[in-house]
Amino acid sequence: MPAVIVTFVMMVHVTLNAVLRKYFGSPIDYTLEITQYWYMPILAFLGFMAAQRRGQHIAADLIFQMLPTVSRRFVLAFFYLVAAVLVAALAKFGWGEAQFAREIGKHAGITPVPAWQPYYLAPLAFGVMTLQFLHAAYTAIRFGVAEESIEEAELNEFIGTDEPTEAKEALR
Repeated sequence: MPAVIVTFVMMVHVTLNAVLRKYFGSPIDYTLEITQYWYMPILAFLGFMAAQRRGQHIAADLIFQMLPTVSRRFVLAFFYLVAAVLVAALAKFGWGEAQFAREIGKHAGITPVPAWQPYYLAPLAFGVMTLQFLHAAYTAIRFGVAEESIEEAELNEFIGTDEPTEAKEALR
């Protein structure tokens, strides 16, 4: 939902800028910089978190499908843990960069538009993704399923069955 709101605000801003430039010769100042340094980072980092939450990142499971069923959960959990460590490192690095950008009062190019605040989106997003990967590792160990099936597995455990039932459909 936040990504939709930001996209809509950006669309209105850019469209209004184009109309004002074309018909009134008076564009909105710094539209490009605001779009580049504010809207786009917000959309990108919200997209990263949403894609991980929905299990919609690209996966190539060619070898994974050939593993014995017993070991799949552990391999999946291991790689989720590796991903969590890597993303946590990105969060730590991003925090340092955000602190530096704040200290120097980073601006969008040579404009007066402040640009240091969006730098804090990187550690926030990567921190959230670290938690998401840790949760995915835990879920892989517990249920032994791929990310796409986690909600289904949790629902099956809650209901106590693997068979589709009217109760399961009602809970959805």
